[in-house]
Amino acid sequence: MKNIYDFVVIGAGISACTFASFLNKRFSDSSILLVESGRKLGGRATTRNSRKNKILEFDHGLPSISFSQDTSQDILSIISPLINSKKLLDISNDILLMNEFGFLNNAFTNNKIYRSFPFMINFCEEIINQSINPKKINYLFKTLIKSIKRVNDIWEIQVNPGSFIESENLILSSSLIAHPRCLEILKTNSLPLRDAFIPGDDNVVESVLRETSKLNYIKRKIYILYISYVELVQKLNNQYLHILFSNVIKQDYNFERVIFQQQSDGSMIVLLHCFYLNNITEIKIENIISTLASLFVNYPIFSDLFLKARLIDIMDWRASQPLKNLLPKELQWSSNSKIGFCGDWFDIDSRGGGVESAMNSSIRLAKLLNWK
Repeated sequence: MKNIYDFVVIGAGISACTFASFLNKRFSDSSILLVESGRKLGGRATTRNSRKNKILEFDHGLPSISFSQDTSQDILSIISPLINSKKLLDISNDILLMNEFGFLNNAFTNNKIYRSFPFMINFCEEIINQSINPKKINYLFKTLIKSIKRVNDIWEIQVNPGSFIESENLILSSSLIAHPRCLEILKTNSLPLRDAFIPGDDNVVESVLRETSKLNYIKRKIYILYISYVELVQKLNNQYLHILFSNVIKQDYNFERVIFQQQSDGSMIVLLHCFYLNNITEIKIENIISTLASLFVNYPIFSDLFLKARLIDIMDWRASQPLKNLLPKELQWSSNSKIGFCGDWFDIDSRGGGVESAMNSSIRLAKLLNWK
């Protein structure tokens, strides 16, 4: 007899883990499978081990999480124990802003800025650990969705040629297979969610497809730099230093922020986040180094670090954050087709930013559902 899951969740980032954990608290015997294209939990919040130097470990996507002063009680129930146990650290004082004149100041904000300890991936792990029956939450990593279709009231998800997963309910924690950008990223000729339905069969899905097509996404390129000079690294006092750039610098250079992450051997990984509203462009590493050194000319400790840095990798995030036209929360669940949607692409009243909104949407969806 085939194993039919109660819920298959596409994605294993913060939104998916929040949904799975809260659903497990409601229905501890329901079987849940998270399908993820990456190698482990986290999505953009995952932590990477360098393939060339196994000792290097760093957060290459989401470097921090912002929570507002109006954080919901549901999210507080997740993060309060982690803050109290020092598994979620307040790094607000380690967030600086560089203005267009080359001077650093504290990045004043009404929100608290946190990072998971010791790495960002641990946040997702801790969310799952708070479930009632974590043994019922399963994972399938390094797996791309090839197609989805509904056959005799069961969702059939093709993950590899000739390999299928079946589930009574399907949850999309990302808009990818519903958004036109899917065509380029997955190199497919049509949207998997569109192919799963005859037009007009499900009004909720039709609305999701229509509204999702209006979403524009910030694109990001991350340059991963390595500094082996321990004596220079030791001069930095801030353990979790983030430097944001002013709007003028963003417009002139596409530099969004630079993250400093000390390594266990005393070396350092520096991640330069560049953002693009249109096409992603390549910047020569020599130009990056010289620009960073000139921007930080008033702070020799930083300019010296950059001049000693070498590029070890580049990552493109082609769909890292939706802009405007977020979907209304009423489109989160179709009882007709047993398909649900959650993530930062939904308009949930959260002032803390994308992560807080994504978590609230996941919690709301988990509360909406009935099982058996």
